[in-house]
Amino acid sequence: MKLTTKSGRNNKVHIMTDDEYALTIDSEYWYTSPWCVKKEIDEEEFEDLRQEIENRRAWLSAVDLLSVRNHSEKELVLKLRRKYSQNAAELAAKKAVRLGLLDDETFAQMYAEELVKRKKYGFSRVKNELRLKGISPEIIESVISSLDIDAKESIISVIERKYSRKISDEKGRRNVIAALQRMGYSYSDIKSALCEFGESDEYEEW
Repeated sequence: MKLTTKSGRNNKVHIMTDDEYALTIDSEYWYTSPWCVKKEIDEEEFEDLRQEIENRRAWLSAVDLLSVRNHSEKELVLKLRRKYSQNAAELAAKKAVRLGLLDDETFAQMYAEELVKRKKYGFSRVKNELRLKGISPEIIESVISSLDIDAKESIISVIERKYSRKISDEKGRRNVIAALQRMGYSYSDIKSALCEFGESDEYEEW
């Protein structure tokens, strides 16, 4: 197949095979690659080129995503998989780890602190959210042990901000208890916090 190129917008190069559009890549990559001097390409070579370009584009997308905020490795791979193959996504994530742009432990610490401070989540909800991001059990335990959470005080803060008008009757209390349990707090801590509002502690766990 004849291999030619056309310049595109925003430093893009459009790659043509036998005068038909095939692929697009950034000019920086193209003009520093050995492909740019080739005039002919066979099917096997074209597949190699296609994979290289996909890997390059996945990497550039990874850099863009990481420039916005930190990610876990699993989270980054899942986002890249929306546009690229599993292999390209994993290669980009591994490269980010190797270059120090991606670190699950750093991400987990920052994410956990955000969940505690901004969303007022309890330990069990924080653990679950970290699991969903693909964080290893070892890192989760290390991060959780470093968190400073006064469960009772956090629950009181949440009740005062969101539920103070809903705890005066049994149905309301049960709804509040369920909501707080979903936030990751234990029944005993919730019960203790409710007592600070003068509510009876005679209801049973359900």
